[in-house]
Amino acid sequence: MSAAPTRLQALADSLDCLTAEDFYLLAAITPGTAEAWRKRHKGPAFIRLGNRVMYQRKAVADHLATLTRAAVSTLGKDLL
Repeated sequence: MSAAPTRLQALADSLDCLTAEDFYLLAAITPGTAEAWRKRHKGPAFIRLGNRVMYQRKAVADHLATLTRAAVSTLGKDLL
């Protein structure tokens, strides 16, 4: 078994980043979707290092904040 994934994860952690694979897992998307988002300037900001992509945790958190929606309750609407 190669130590490269473990080493990459350690490097990403030291930079306060997520690896691309971790982001795909978190967002429940495919690598192709993430690539399309990067080309269209959608999704969180990213860092390209050679042929690798990483996402700063803060950029992911900021992006998730833009997707957060307040829960709207229709129960009791007539009482207002």
